[in-house]
Amino acid sequence: MYKGLDQENKAFTLMHCWNKLKDEDKWKAKRRELANQAKKNKNKKQKVHAQSNSRQQTEAQANDGTPVQAQADGAPVQEEKRPPGQKKAKEALKRGGGHACMEALDKMWAKKEAFDREKEKKKEERFQASLELEKKRVEADLMEKEDKIMSMDMTSSSLTPT
Repeated sequence: MYKGLDQENKAFTLMHCWNKLKDEDKWKAKRRELANQAKKNKNKKQKVHAQSNSRQQTEAQANDGTPVQAQADGAPVQEEKRPPGQKKAKEALKRGGGHACMEALDKMWAKKEAFDREKEKKKEERFQASLELEKKRVEADLMEKEDKIMSMDMTSSSLTPT
């Protein structure tokens, strides 16, 4: 790709890196861009021979796997949009990424409301249980007093008929 820029004709030492990165969108877009610039620099009046056309196709396929036939015929080139970098993605989140944040907040708010409803329901159940327990205790006290009154001996000598 950059062989023409290398003035000292040194061997490329990072081929293992290039083999991993060459299929990434960023580098595919760069190679297409360079190919388009090279075509624009050529003289448009020059005829395209069948041999050179097939050579261009094989070179392009070796570079990025896409044929050049549509480009050579003058058809519009469909360029893939390059994905945003880390900084631009963070910037978008800070400025215009509010929609995703609002969705996340809405989801969290719904979870909180559901949790609060459950908490209130459990609180109400505990209150009802303590109210029932209090009623049972009051009834038990009342029954105890009634039993005490009913079991009193009325025939005792301490009572006078008047």
